[in-house]
Amino acid sequence: MHLNGSLHARENNFDFLRFFAASLVLLVHSYPLTGRRPEEPIELLTGYENGGSFAVSIFFVISGYLITSSWLNSSSPTSFLIKRALRILPALALAVLLSVFIIGPLVTTESTGDYFASSTTWAYLLNIFLATHYELPGVFDQNIYPDVVNGSLWTLPLEVMMYIGVLAMGLTGILNRRLIALPIAFFAVGHFWLVGWLGITSFLVQNIFQLGLFYYAGSAIYLYRDSIPWRGWIAGMLVLALVLTFHRPIGPVVYAIALPYLVIYLAYAPLPWLARFGKYGDFSYGMYIYAFPFQQLTVYLLGHEIGIFWLTLISFVPTLVLAALSWHLIEAPAMKLKRLFARPAPAGTAPEIVK
Repeated sequence: MHLNGSLHARENNFDFLRFFAASLVLLVHSYPLTGRRPEEPIELLTGYENGGSFAVSIFFVISGYLITSSWLNSSSPTSFLIKRALRILPALALAVLLSVFIIGPLVTTESTGDYFASSTTWAYLLNIFLATHYELPGVFDQNIYPDVVNGSLWTLPLEVMMYIGVLAMGLTGILNRRLIALPIAFFAVGHFWLVGWLGITSFLVQNIFQLGLFYYAGSAIYLYRDSIPWRGWIAGMLVLALVLTFHRPIGPVVYAIALPYLVIYLAYAPLPWLARFGKYGDFSYGMYIYAFPFQQLTVYLLGHEIGIFWLTLISFVPTLVLAALSWHLIEAPAMKLKRLFARPAPAGTAPEIVK
């Protein structure tokens, strides 16, 4: 399958891939939320990567690809930052406010007065500004995965960190085909060597290096998209290489090489039924940021004995409904404002894809 021409077309499968990744995050979160973390199937399969990290890595490859396009199609650094803020912050604010003012007061073991008098309650609002806080007083403190209201929010500051990296690289002239290898080398060295050599156990630092590697791999693919051979047999060989290196020391290296290619290959594969997936809206961001509180609420109401299947199904439905409402009432209207800060793509370049 030859994709080079498709890489300049607006028809693509990004909406499907993002929704798939967001739904996978919801599914794999059901394992720790019911006390069955060791049974998570993707980590059992690969031996090195859990399903949540796999899904987030897909997000970061796509983001690196599309945000590079966004920078190149922005009229100024200010417009670039405004477009990014309009995409992330409105729905994030809704997720945080729902947790603080709806879910929290309904389920807290504290009195209403003590709940709203607590500094922890008001500190949680800082999530709107990407200062991650997980706890609300007395909320989900009896769940099997206690005191975490929304465990998905940790990736958003890292995402914004990557945006700022693109901005800095764009302003300094590094965001080009000749120099894009520099950030990739930096994050690769950090991920595969420096973190282990220094004995760093910080979850955040480890993920900065791993997700940074995938993000800038996506950015590099955008810059080299016309030079990379997009062939089905290459994709097939990469899948085979992944399978053959499960549970092997070389596996994470093969994974880091294969995943970015496979994600963008699938994003432009000529599959019309996937390309039309997002015709009613892009619900992936909403699915990602609203799911965890619904899952915790489901466990709170029904107990962790509910099991993986029913927790996933029962929490999926309200999450999808809220994600759809969020898209049509908050995200899409905010994104329409992004057009005020875009400029026409230069001749011969791929049009910007909405993210």
